[in-house]
Amino acid sequence: MSRVSENSSSAALNFSLGKAKSKLEDLQMKGATLKDISRPSDNPISNVEALSITSNMSDNKQYQRNADYALLHLNVTEKSLEQLTDLLVKAKEIAISQSSDFYNADVRKNIANEVNQLRNLALSIANKRVGQKYIFSGYSTLTQPFDVAGKYNGDKGHTTVEVAKDFFLPLNLNGHEIFYSSDDTSDKNIHPLKEIKEPDTSKPVENKRELASTEGENFHKRDNIFAQLESLSVALETNDAVLIQNLLEEFDDSISRLITLRTRVGSITSSVMNSKSRLESENIEGATRKSKLVDADIAEVFSDITKHQSVLKTTYQSSQGLMNQNLMDFLR
Repeated sequence: MSRVSENSSSAALNFSLGKAKSKLEDLQMKGATLKDISRPSDNPISNVEALSITSNMSDNKQYQRNADYALLHLNVTEKSLEQLTDLLVKAKEIAISQSSDFYNADVRKNIANEVNQLRNLALSIANKRVGQKYIFSGYSTLTQPFDVAGKYNGDKGHTTVEVAKDFFLPLNLNGHEIFYSSDDTSDKNIHPLKEIKEPDTSKPVENKRELASTEGENFHKRDNIFAQLESLSVALETNDAVLIQNLLEEFDDSISRLITLRTRVGSITSSVMNSKSRLESENIEGATRKSKLVDADIAEVFSDITKHQSVLKTTYQSSQGLMNQNLMDFLR
């Protein structure tokens, strides 16, 4: 007949109590943190997926901040283009009204002062900043894009920002494409020297003098919004109705170019807003999935706590006789 020692009974009792306490502590921890996973070993697969979702949500939050930054620049750019368009429409209205012979030289000289103010306003719009950065200077955001004479000092770069994973959008327009004509204003006629037939090289010819080189960069006429306003002002001061009439087509081209640029900015703004909305939707879906993986079921947790508290209490009561024994109980 085998006999169970007192040490074995005590060890079995301590093991049962420790197991019940450990399970109750885990449930109480879940109830306090409302998390089903408190350490990676609880559920390694769910923990890896939850970490991946957390990383993606963190990236999306940065993309959303980038989108907000892009929207700020695009809204300022669109507002500036709107103001510049209204300015040119006003200048065109002045040119239309002053192109007829109805007004005399004195009236046109007075109107020239208004045109000069329009030019100053255009220069102010051209040098607009967001914070400390100029929005129309390309990559050279700390360089003032236009000087007093209307010369462009920036570059033709477009700053891009990542508003979604591997999705980059430009957030600015450079001053060259806004204020300068988009057409190549260089001489499009074929150079007359190119039509001359090459000389017969079989006979030696003694050169009497060196010909100047005809190759080089094309010359560009000064065709920009500032030049148009200056030309209108000069035409009004000199009472030149013909020049005023010739400026109407140039104003139409500039206004059409600005409308095209405003359309481009609007399409970029729409893309940024769509991307931002998509990121918000992804964050909601990610948070829902992460909650299913990590968060604990409150009703189930507190129900299990109550159940295991009863189990632990019953274990204490059943082991009370063994735990309260002393030396006299063994001597009887």
